[in-house]
Amino acid sequence: MTTSLNIDPIGRPAPFNGMMPEKVTGYVMLVGNGAVGKTSVAKVLALTNQGQKPNAKILDSISKTNNLEYEFITTRQQIGSTEYTVTLQFLVPPGQKQEDGDPTGRSFEAVIDIFRPTIHRLDVVLFTYDMTSMDSFHDLVYWIDSVGDLLNDTSHFILLGTHLDRENDLEITRGDIDEGLEYLASEMRSMLPSWKGNFARLEVSNLTGENLESLLYYLAGSVISAHQMRV
Repeated sequence: MTTSLNIDPIGRPAPFNGMMPEKVTGYVMLVGNGAVGKTSVAKVLALTNQGQKPNAKILDSISKTNNLEYEFITTRQQIGSTEYTVTLQFLVPPGQKQEDGDPTGRSFEAVIDIFRPTIHRLDVVLFTYDMTSMDSFHDLVYWIDSVGDLLNDTSHFILLGTHLDRENDLEITRGDIDEGLEYLASEMRSMLPSWKGNFARLEVSNLTGENLESLLYYLAGSVISAHQMRV
């Protein structure tokens, strides 16, 4: 049976129970193959949070990640009857696998080895894939194994598809997504037998901004939920 973030009738996470401080900080890591749009997601989310619209010129100016990049977003979200101020710290490592041996940049493993002492907690992981690339979807098997030792019992995850705007080129079906979600959840339970985090799926477009506001809401709700589980 699939468990997920509580979703209300319009497709957003439903209110979480319990008392929480109004200000919460969460740590979010995006993992996935190179060129699936991880860095773009973080940067375009920051623009969306400021009320700006993404465009092709902005996306073209975003360069490949060769290190651990950071992005900070503070968003105000109404969840239930409470308004929260949630600060999201995004950590974006490279999508290059160590096994590929590409000399043009650092691998995910090399970067994580350097920065591991500074990564104290991951509240949410975005398993990111390109909806026009079945290879990037299948490679999530690699990425959950690679990020596993950074996770904890309350880590949440979102299966995030990008390039939703390229509807004529989409290779990933809803059935594929549902199976991928179940696989990732099963792997989480296998790695962390006491894991109690929630999970969800979402598909977005960095070009048109479709569903990016929903992603901000999901992230804020996940951070609050993970915080509740720790207290």
